[in-house]
Amino acid sequence: MTLTNSRKISKPAKIALLTAWSLFMLVLGNNVDSDFVVNKSFASSEQSPKLVRLDKLQLAGENLGEFSPYLPDRGDLVARGDDVYYTQDENLGIGVWESKPGSMTYDDLQYDELMLVLEGQLIMTAVGGEPQYFNKGDGFVLPMGWSGMLAVGEGGVRKIWVSYMGGIKGE
Repeated sequence: MTLTNSRKISKPAKIALLTAWSLFMLVLGNNVDSDFVVNKSFASSEQSPKLVRLDKLQLAGENLGEFSPYLPDRGDLVARGDDVYYTQDENLGIGVWESKPGSMTYDDLQYDELMLVLEGQLIMTAVGGEPQYFNKGDGFVLPMGWSGMLAVGEGGVRKIWVSYMGGIKGE
């Protein structure tokens, strides 16, 4: 049987796969001893790429750097974070991000992004829509093209983000 590229994966399927993979990596990072090593031999004698560990301290809000204005042309957030991983082509990125209370606008988002709230609260309000509240343990996907307001609740927020940017890094 020959596989071809005649089947395209739908956008909802891509988002679901990305979400599942991201949550698996988050769980793995929180439940594996720090001296865990993956070293699997392949028939070709080539080594598998190394796993990228999500640092427990960063997930807990430590080692994320100093707070500074975050995209001041779009809002008043003061944030910090770490871009943990990017694929070689920079289409997929993963990071930990933390912000003090404030808000920012999105106008026609140019990539898909999964957000998983680790601590605190995010309030997302689509243009013309009602606020949606996301607390610790809640996750959601901002699809490409989304417009609205991201607001950080009184206690601040820390989240893990996974973005499929399709070559558009950091927009």
